[in-house]
Amino acid sequence: MTALHSPAVPATNDIENFGIHRVAALQINSSCKVAVECCVKSNEKQSFIPHSPAITRHRMTSKGMGSSAYACGGPGTPAGQKKLPRAPEYNLPLETIVRIALTCIYIALEFKAPFMRKIQPEELWLYRNPRTDSYVPLTMLWPIVLGVPGLMFTLHYLRTRDRQELRCTVLAFTLGLGLNGVLTNTIKIAVGRPRPDFFWRCFPDGVLNDQLHCTGTDVRALMDGRKSFPSGHSSFAFVGLGFLSWYLIGKLHLMNDRGRGRSVRVIASGLPLFAATMIAISRTCDYHHHWQDVTVGSLIGICLSYLCYRQYYPAFADRNCHLPYQQDGALLHSPSRVKRPLQPAGTPPSSPLATNFTTRAEGEGDDSDTETRRLLSSPTEQKDAKWI
Repeated sequence: MTALHSPAVPATNDIENFGIHRVAALQINSSCKVAVECCVKSNEKQSFIPHSPAITRHRMTSKGMGSSAYACGGPGTPAGQKKLPRAPEYNLPLETIVRIALTCIYIALEFKAPFMRKIQPEELWLYRNPRTDSYVPLTMLWPIVLGVPGLMFTLHYLRTRDRQELRCTVLAFTLGLGLNGVLTNTIKIAVGRPRPDFFWRCFPDGVLNDQLHCTGTDVRALMDGRKSFPSGHSSFAFVGLGFLSWYLIGKLHLMNDRGRGRSVRVIASGLPLFAATMIAISRTCDYHHHWQDVTVGSLIGICLSYLCYRQYYPAFADRNCHLPYQQDGALLHSPSRVKRPLQPAGTPPSSPLATNFTTRAEGEGDDSDTETRRLLSSPTEQKDAKWI
Protein backbone atom coordinates (compact mmCIF):
# COMPACT_ATOMS: atom_id res chain seq x y z
CA MET A 1 0.00 0.00 0.00
CA THR A 2 1.32 3.40 -0.93
CA ALA A 3 2.10 5.64 2.02
CA LEU A 4 0.04 8.80 2.13
CA HIS A 5 1.59 12.10 3.10
CA SER A 6 -0.40 14.85 4.81
CA PRO A 7 -0.50 17.97 2.64
CA ALA A 8 0.49 20.05 5.65
CA VAL A 9 3.70 18.06 6.13
CA PRO A 10 6.21 18.30 3.25
CA ALA A 11 7.94 15.19 1.95
CA THR A 12 11.63 14.57 2.47
CA ASN A 13 12.50 15.74 -1.04
CA ASP A 14 10.57 18.95 -0.48
CA ILE A 15 12.49 19.58 2.69
CA GLU A 16 15.78 19.09 0.90
CA ASN A 17 14.70 21.45 -1.87
CA PHE A 18 13.59 24.21 0.44
CA GLY A 19 16.49 23.89 2.87
CA ILE A 20 17.57 22.41 6.15
CA HIS A 21 16.19 23.92 9.35
CA ARG A 22 18.38 23.62 12.37
CA VAL A 23 17.45 24.68 15.89
CA ALA A 24 19.87 24.68 18.79
CA ALA A 25 19.36 26.01 22.29
CA LEU A 26 22.39 26.46 24.49
CA GLN A 27 22.38 27.71 28.04
CA ILE A 28 25.77 28.46 29.52
CA ASN A 29 26.87 29.72 32.92
CA SER A 30 28.07 33.25 33.74
CA SER A 31 31.48 32.63 32.14
CA CYS A 32 29.87 32.34 28.73
CA LYS A 33 26.91 33.84 26.91
CA VAL A 34 23.48 32.35 26.43
CA ALA A 35 22.78 31.54 22.82
CA VAL A 36 19.65 30.39 21.10
CA GLU A 37 20.22 29.88 17.41
CA CYS A 38 17.79 29.24 14.60
CA CYS A 39 19.60 28.90 11.29
CA VAL A 40 17.65 28.80 8.06
CA LYS A 41 18.99 27.94 4.65
CA SER A 42 16.51 28.25 1.85
CA ASN A 43 16.15 29.27 -1.77
CA GLU A 44 14.42 32.40 -3.03
CA LYS A 45 10.98 30.90 -2.27
CA GLN A 46 9.21 31.25 1.07
CA SER A 47 10.00 28.90 3.91
CA PHE A 48 7.78 25.84 3.91
CA ILE A 49 6.72 26.52 7.51
CA PRO A 50 3.32 28.10 6.84
CA HIS A 51 3.15 30.14 10.01
CA SER A 52 6.72 30.15 11.22
CA PRO A 53 7.90 33.61 12.24
CA ALA A 54 10.60 35.49 10.46
CA ILE A 55 14.03 34.90 11.86
CA THR A 56 15.43 37.88 13.69
CA ARG A 57 18.82 38.20 15.21
CA HIS A 58 19.86 40.05 18.33
CA ARG A 59 23.54 40.11 19.08
CA MET A 60 24.82 40.93 22.53
CA THR A 61 28.39 41.32 23.69
CA SER A 62 29.85 41.04 27.16
CA LYS A 63 33.44 41.02 28.38
CA GLY A 64 34.73 40.95 24.82
CA MET A 65 32.81 37.79 23.88
CA GLY A 66 29.73 37.90 21.67
CA SER A 67 26.69 35.69 21.48
CA SER A 68 23.67 35.57 19.23
CA ALA A 69 20.01 34.98 19.87
CA TYR A 70 17.28 34.43 17.31
CA ALA A 71 13.57 34.86 17.87
CA CYS A 72 10.58 34.32 15.64
CA GLY A 73 7.75 36.55 14.58
CA GLY A 74 5.26 37.17 11.75
CA PRO A 75 3.32 34.60 9.74
CA GLY A 76 4.36 33.37 6.34
CA THR A 77 7.33 35.70 5.97
CA PRO A 78 10.25 34.75 3.73
CA ALA A 79 13.16 33.17 5.48
CA GLY A 80 15.72 35.86 6.19
CA GLN A 81 17.58 37.65 8.90
CA LYS A 82 16.92 41.08 10.38
CA LYS A 83 19.63 42.42 12.62
CA LEU A 84 18.41 44.18 15.74
CA PRO A 85 20.36 46.98 17.47
CA ARG A 86 23.27 45.91 19.61
CA ALA A 87 23.33 46.56 23.31
CA PRO A 88 25.03 49.86 24.16
CA GLU A 89 28.57 49.88 25.44
CA TYR A 90 29.56 52.70 27.76
CA ASN A 91 32.93 54.39 28.11
CA LEU A 92 33.03 54.57 31.90
CA PRO A 93 35.97 57.04 32.19
CA LEU A 94 34.33 59.41 29.71
CA GLU A 95 30.94 59.14 31.42
CA THR A 96 32.60 59.90 34.76
CA ILE A 97 34.35 62.97 33.34
CA VAL A 98 31.05 64.28 31.94
CA ARG A 99 29.38 64.03 35.33
CA ILE A 100 32.30 65.70 37.11
CA ALA A 101 32.19 68.53 34.56
CA LEU A 102 28.45 69.00 35.07
CA THR A 103 28.96 69.16 38.83
CA CYS A 104 31.70 71.78 38.49
CA ILE A 105 29.54 73.90 36.18
CA TYR A 106 26.64 73.67 38.62
CA ILE A 107 28.79 74.83 41.54
CA ALA A 108 30.22 77.71 39.50
CA LEU A 109 26.73 78.87 38.51
CA GLU A 110 25.72 78.97 42.18
CA PHE A 111 27.98 82.02 42.65
CA LYS A 112 27.02 83.73 39.39
CA ALA A 113 25.11 87.02 39.69
CA PRO A 114 21.59 86.85 38.19
CA PHE A 115 19.99 89.21 35.72
CA MET A 116 18.88 92.41 37.51
CA ARG A 117 15.26 92.55 36.41
CA LYS A 118 13.55 95.91 36.90
CA ILE A 119 10.69 95.82 39.40
CA GLN A 120 7.70 98.06 38.74
CA PRO A 121 5.94 99.71 41.72
CA GLU A 122 2.60 98.11 40.81
CA GLU A 123 4.02 94.60 41.11
CA LEU A 124 5.64 95.02 44.51
CA TRP A 125 2.76 93.18 46.16
CA LEU A 126 4.00 89.97 44.52
CA TYR A 127 7.30 90.21 46.42
CA ARG A 128 6.07 91.55 49.77
CA ASN A 129 5.30 88.24 51.46
CA PRO A 130 6.83 87.59 54.90
CA ARG A 131 10.33 86.18 55.05
CA THR A 132 10.43 82.78 56.76
CA ASP A 133 12.79 79.85 57.09
CA SER A 134 12.56 77.03 54.56
CA TYR A 135 10.32 74.16 55.57
CA VAL A 136 12.72 71.84 53.73
CA PRO A 137 16.22 73.35 54.04
CA LEU A 138 19.15 72.19 51.96
CA THR A 139 20.46 70.16 54.90
CA MET A 140 17.28 68.09 54.62
CA LEU A 141 16.85 68.19 50.84
CA TRP A 142 20.17 66.60 49.89
CA PRO A 143 19.85 63.57 52.21
CA ILE A 144 16.37 62.95 50.79
CA VAL A 145 17.30 63.41 47.12
CA LEU A 146 20.61 61.55 47.29
CA GLY A 147 20.31 59.30 50.32
CA VAL A 148 16.93 57.65 49.78
CA PRO A 149 17.56 56.57 46.15
CA GLY A 150 21.13 55.62 47.02
CA LEU A 151 19.88 53.44 49.85
CA MET A 152 17.45 51.65 47.53
CA PHE A 153 20.17 51.07 44.93
CA THR A 154 22.50 49.70 47.60
CA LEU A 155 19.89 47.34 49.05
CA HIS A 156 19.13 45.97 45.60
CA TYR A 157 22.84 45.48 44.92
CA LEU A 158 23.33 43.63 48.21
CA ARG A 159 20.48 41.36 47.17
CA THR A 160 21.64 40.63 43.62
CA ARG A 161 25.41 41.36 43.71
CA ASP A 162 25.07 42.63 40.14
CA ARG A 163 27.78 45.24 39.59
CA GLN A 164 26.86 45.84 35.97
CA GLU A 165 23.31 46.82 36.83
CA LEU A 166 24.48 49.00 39.71
CA ARG A 167 26.86 50.82 37.38
CA CYS A 168 24.09 51.51 34.85
CA THR A 169 21.76 52.73 37.59
CA VAL A 170 24.33 55.11 39.07
CA LEU A 171 25.23 56.45 35.62
CA ALA A 172 21.59 57.20 34.84
CA PHE A 173 20.91 58.75 38.26
CA THR A 174 23.98 60.99 38.32
CA LEU A 175 23.43 62.13 34.74
CA GLY A 176 19.96 63.36 35.68
CA LEU A 177 21.28 65.22 38.73
CA GLY A 178 24.05 66.91 36.76
CA LEU A 179 21.86 67.99 33.86
CA ASN A 180 19.17 69.24 36.22
CA GLY A 181 21.60 71.34 38.24
CA VAL A 182 23.13 73.03 35.21
CA LEU A 183 19.80 73.63 33.47
CA THR A 184 18.02 74.96 36.57
CA ASN A 185 20.80 77.35 37.57
CA THR A 186 21.25 78.61 34.02
CA ILE A 187 17.56 79.52 33.78
CA LYS A 188 17.64 81.12 37.23
CA ILE A 189 20.50 83.40 36.21
CA ALA A 190 19.00 84.27 32.83
CA VAL A 191 15.50 85.09 34.13
CA GLY A 192 16.34 86.80 37.43
CA ARG A 193 12.80 86.68 38.81
CA PRO A 194 12.51 87.99 42.41
CA ARG A 195 11.28 85.68 45.15
CA PRO A 196 7.97 86.29 46.95
CA ASP A 197 9.88 87.67 49.98
CA PHE A 198 12.28 89.83 47.95
CA PHE A 199 10.91 93.11 49.38
CA TRP A 200 12.17 92.26 52.86
CA ARG A 201 15.53 91.18 51.47
CA CYS A 202 15.82 94.48 49.64
CA PHE A 203 14.33 96.70 52.37
CA PRO A 204 14.93 95.00 55.74
CA ASP A 205 13.54 98.01 57.62
CA GLY A 206 10.38 98.07 55.49
CA VAL A 207 11.05 101.63 54.27
CA LEU A 208 10.61 102.00 50.51
CA ASN A 209 12.55 104.74 48.67
CA ASP A 210 11.50 106.45 45.46
CA GLN A 211 14.30 104.96 43.36
CA LEU A 212 13.54 101.43 44.56
CA HIS A 213 17.21 100.96 45.37
CA CYS A 214 17.82 98.17 47.85
CA THR A 215 19.08 99.24 51.25
CA GLY A 216 19.87 95.73 52.46
CA THR A 217 23.53 94.89 53.04
CA ASP A 218 23.34 91.10 52.75
CA VAL A 219 24.63 90.66 49.20
CA ARG A 220 24.21 86.89 49.28
CA ALA A 221 20.55 87.20 50.29
CA LEU A 222 19.94 89.79 47.56
CA MET A 223 21.48 87.61 44.86
CA ASP A 224 19.56 84.56 46.02
CA GLY A 225 16.40 86.66 46.16
CA ARG A 226 16.57 87.12 42.38
CA LYS A 227 16.79 83.40 41.62
CA SER A 228 13.19 82.38 42.03
CA PHE A 229 12.42 80.87 38.61
CA PRO A 230 12.50 77.89 38.38
CA SER A 231 12.47 76.24 41.79
CA GLY A 232 15.67 74.33 42.47
CA HIS A 233 14.14 72.42 45.37
CA SER A 234 11.33 71.22 43.12
CA SER A 235 13.54 70.24 40.21
CA PHE A 236 16.02 68.33 42.38
CA ALA A 237 13.24 66.63 44.33
CA PHE A 238 11.63 65.36 41.15
CA VAL A 239 14.85 64.41 39.37
CA GLY A 240 16.00 62.35 42.36
CA LEU A 241 12.79 60.92 43.77
CA GLY A 242 11.20 60.79 40.32
CA PHE A 243 14.06 58.59 39.14
CA LEU A 244 13.47 56.36 42.15
CA SER A 245 9.82 55.98 41.12
CA TRP A 246 10.79 54.96 37.58
CA TYR A 247 13.32 52.56 39.07
CA LEU A 248 10.68 50.91 41.27
CA ILE A 249 8.11 50.80 38.46
CA GLY A 250 10.60 48.88 36.32
CA LYS A 251 11.71 46.53 39.07
CA LEU A 252 8.14 45.74 40.12
CA HIS A 253 6.83 45.41 36.52
CA LEU A 254 4.01 47.81 37.33
CA MET A 255 3.18 48.55 33.67
CA ASN A 256 3.23 45.06 32.16
CA ASP A 257 1.45 41.77 32.76
CA ARG A 258 4.14 40.51 35.12
CA GLY A 259 3.08 42.90 37.89
CA ARG A 260 0.10 44.93 36.75
CA GLY A 261 -2.94 45.19 39.02
CA ARG A 262 -1.17 44.85 42.38
CA SER A 263 -2.03 47.73 44.67
CA VAL A 264 1.00 47.36 46.95
CA ARG A 265 3.33 47.87 43.99
CA VAL A 266 1.39 50.94 42.89
CA ILE A 267 1.72 52.51 46.33
CA ALA A 268 5.42 51.65 46.65
CA SER A 269 6.22 53.12 43.24
CA GLY A 270 4.19 56.28 43.86
CA LEU A 271 5.58 57.17 47.29
CA PRO A 272 8.74 58.90 45.96
CA LEU A 273 6.67 61.05 43.59
CA PHE A 274 4.34 61.96 46.44
CA ALA A 275 7.32 63.01 48.59
CA ALA A 276 8.69 65.13 45.73
CA THR A 277 5.30 66.79 45.31
CA MET A 278 5.14 67.71 49.00
CA ILE A 279 8.64 69.22 48.85
CA ALA A 280 7.60 71.32 45.87
CA ILE A 281 4.41 72.50 47.60
CA SER A 282 6.38 73.51 50.68
CA ARG A 283 8.28 76.06 48.61
CA THR A 284 5.09 78.05 48.08
CA CYS A 285 4.02 77.72 51.72
CA ASP A 286 7.25 79.24 53.07
CA TYR A 287 7.08 82.03 50.46
CA HIS A 288 10.36 81.13 48.78
CA HIS A 289 8.81 80.51 45.34
CA HIS A 290 5.83 81.45 43.23
CA TRP A 291 3.57 78.67 42.00
CA GLN A 292 4.92 79.10 38.46
CA ASP A 293 8.46 78.48 39.74
CA VAL A 294 7.41 75.26 41.42
CA THR A 295 5.45 74.01 38.41
CA VAL A 296 8.25 74.56 35.90
CA GLY A 297 10.91 73.22 38.27
CA SER A 298 8.90 70.05 38.83
CA LEU A 299 8.44 69.54 35.09
CA ILE A 300 12.17 69.98 34.47
CA GLY A 301 13.04 67.43 37.14
CA ILE A 302 10.50 64.78 36.16
CA CYS A 303 11.34 65.04 32.45
CA LEU A 304 15.09 64.79 32.99
CA SER A 305 14.69 61.86 35.37
CA TYR A 306 12.66 59.90 32.82
CA LEU A 307 14.97 60.86 29.95
CA CYS A 308 18.07 59.67 31.81
CA TYR A 309 16.32 56.53 33.05
CA ARG A 310 15.39 55.53 29.50
CA GLN A 311 18.99 55.96 28.36
CA TYR A 312 19.87 52.86 30.38
CA TYR A 313 16.58 50.98 30.89
CA PRO A 314 13.90 49.79 28.43
CA ALA A 315 10.27 50.89 28.39
CA PHE A 316 7.97 49.84 31.23
CA ALA A 317 5.84 47.72 28.87
CA ASP A 318 8.90 45.59 28.13
CA ARG A 319 8.93 42.21 29.83
CA ASN A 320 12.58 42.77 30.77
CA CYS A 321 12.08 46.33 32.02
CA HIS A 322 13.79 45.44 35.30
CA LEU A 323 17.11 44.91 33.48
CA PRO A 324 19.27 47.64 31.90
CA TYR A 325 20.02 47.51 28.19
CA GLN A 326 23.58 46.35 28.84
CA GLN A 327 22.47 43.48 31.06
CA ASP A 328 23.60 40.12 29.68
CA GLY A 329 20.28 38.46 30.40
CA ALA A 330 18.17 41.05 28.54
CA LEU A 331 18.61 39.47 25.12
CA LEU A 332 15.10 40.16 23.96
CA HIS A 333 13.27 43.43 24.67
CA SER A 334 9.81 42.88 23.31
CA PRO A 335 6.44 44.29 24.41
CA SER A 336 4.49 42.10 26.80
CA ARG A 337 1.49 41.94 24.49
CA VAL A 338 2.09 41.07 20.85
CA LYS A 339 -0.81 40.16 18.62
CA ARG A 340 0.01 36.93 16.81
CA PRO A 341 -1.96 35.14 14.11
CA LEU A 342 -3.78 31.91 14.87
CA GLN A 343 -2.17 28.61 13.97
CA PRO A 344 -4.43 26.81 11.47
CA ALA A 345 -6.08 23.69 12.88
CA GLY A 346 -4.35 20.47 11.89
CA THR A 347 -1.07 22.16 10.99
CA PRO A 348 1.77 20.44 12.86
CA PRO A 349 4.79 22.41 13.99
CA SER A 350 7.72 22.18 11.61
CA SER A 351 10.50 22.51 14.15
CA PRO A 352 10.97 22.26 17.92
CA LEU A 353 11.40 26.02 18.27
CA ALA A 354 8.35 26.72 16.13
CA THR A 355 6.29 24.83 18.70
CA ASN A 356 7.28 27.34 21.36
CA PHE A 357 6.01 30.20 19.25
CA THR A 358 2.68 28.60 18.27
CA THR A 359 0.06 31.28 18.72
CA ARG A 360 -3.30 30.93 20.34
CA ALA A 361 -6.62 32.67 20.27
CA GLU A 362 -7.12 35.82 22.29
CA GLY A 363 -7.96 35.23 25.92
CA GLU A 364 -5.99 31.97 26.15
CA GLY A 365 -2.67 31.66 27.93
CA ASP A 366 0.55 31.75 25.92
CA ASP A 367 3.26 29.34 27.06
CA SER A 368 5.73 30.58 24.47
CA ASP A 369 6.84 33.48 26.66
CA THR A 370 7.76 31.10 29.47
CA GLU A 371 9.72 28.82 27.17
CA THR A 372 11.39 31.75 25.46
CA ARG A 373 12.53 33.18 28.76
CA ARG A 374 13.85 29.77 29.77
CA LEU A 375 15.92 29.50 26.61
CA LEU A 376 17.09 33.09 26.50
CA SER A 377 17.53 33.85 30.19
CA SER A 378 20.92 33.96 31.84
CA PRO A 379 21.65 33.22 35.51
CA THR A 380 21.48 36.98 36.15
CA GLU A 381 17.97 37.25 34.71
CA GLN A 382 16.82 34.19 36.61
CA LYS A 383 18.14 35.78 39.77
CA ASP A 384 16.28 39.03 39.07
CA ALA A 385 13.09 37.06 38.46
CA LYS A 386 12.61 37.13 42.23
CA TRP A 387 11.22 40.64 41.73
CA ILE A 388 8.24 39.17 39.87
